[in-house]
Amino acid sequence: MSKNILVTGGCGFIGSHIVDCLVKKKFNVTILDLILPKRKDVKFIKGSILNKPLVDKSLKNIDFVFHLAAVSDVNKVKNIPSKTIETNIIGTTNLLEAARKKKIKKFIFASSYYSYGDAGNLYTTSKTASELVIKNYNLLFGIEYTIIRYSTAYGPRNRNVDAISIFVDRALKNLNLIILGDGNQKRNYVHVEDLAKGSMIALNKKSKNKTLTLTSKKSIKIISLAKIILNLAKSKSKIIFNKKRKRFDDFTSSDKYFIKKKDLFGWKPKYNLKTGLKQYIKMFS
Repeated sequence: MSKNILVTGGCGFIGSHIVDCLVKKKFNVTILDLILPKRKDVKFIKGSILNKPLVDKSLKNIDFVFHLAAVSDVNKVKNIPSKTIETNIIGTTNLLEAARKKKIKKFIFASSYYSYGDAGNLYTTSKTASELVIKNYNLLFGIEYTIIRYSTAYGPRNRNVDAISIFVDRALKNLNLIILGDGNQKRNYVHVEDLAKGSMIALNKKSKNKTLTLTSKKSIKIISLAKIILNLAKSKSKIIFNKKRKRFDDFTSSDKYFIKKKDLFGWKPKYNLKTGLKQYIKMFS
C-alpha cells in the first residue's frame, strides 16, 4: 500500500498527535499548516487551504488526505463568521476538488460530535455542511471518505481554551474555578492520544464511506469534572458559579453518541477520565 499522506492542520492539537501515529505506522507525512510542526522528520508546507494553487501542489504524489485544518474555537466563531465559513467549508471543498483531480485514494475528515445537535453555532454548521459536501463528492465523483466525529479532546499540546486545561491551570495556582451556568451541562472527554490512535481506524478498508464517532463510555457534568480536578490537584481553590454568563448555545452530551465497539474495529480509549487527568496534571508538577 502506498503511504504518502497529507495532513492539513497537522501542527495543531489533535493533528500533531495524529501525525505522531502516522509516522509510527511508517507513513510518509506531509503537513499543510500555517504554524510550524512539532517534529522535524516530516515534510512541511506552510500555507492555507484557501490557497488553491498551493493545495493543488500539496497533493502531488499524495495517496490519502487527512483534513483537520479549520477554525475550531467555538468561542471565537461568533466574532469571525465569514472566516469560519470560508475556511471550514470552502477550504474543505478546495481540498476535495484537488483530491478529485489527483485521484486521491481516500479523504479523511475531522468533524465533531457537535454535529449531533444544534449547539455550537456556525462551527457546527460548518462541520455539518462540510460532511454533506464530502458525501456529495463521493456520490458525484466516487471519492472514498471516512468522517470522524470527535468528542472533546484534552491532554498535551492543547490550546488552553477548554474547560479541563483552564480548570487544571487555575487549580494548580489555587485560583477559583469559574463555571458558567449551573454546571449540570455534560461533556464527553477523550484523551487526545486515544483520539489520535482511534483516528487510525479511518485507514481501515472497512471504514470506507462511513461516519465514525470517537467517544468515551461516559459523559460527565462540568461541576463533577471541576471537583475531580480539585481533588487530583490537591487544590485549595473553590468553585464559583456564574449563572448569568451561561453560553446561549451550550452543548450537552447525550448517551446516543457513545462508542459502539462493533463499529470501531476494536478501538477503545486507553485512558479513563481520572487516569488521563492524572497524566495531564503530572505534566505541570
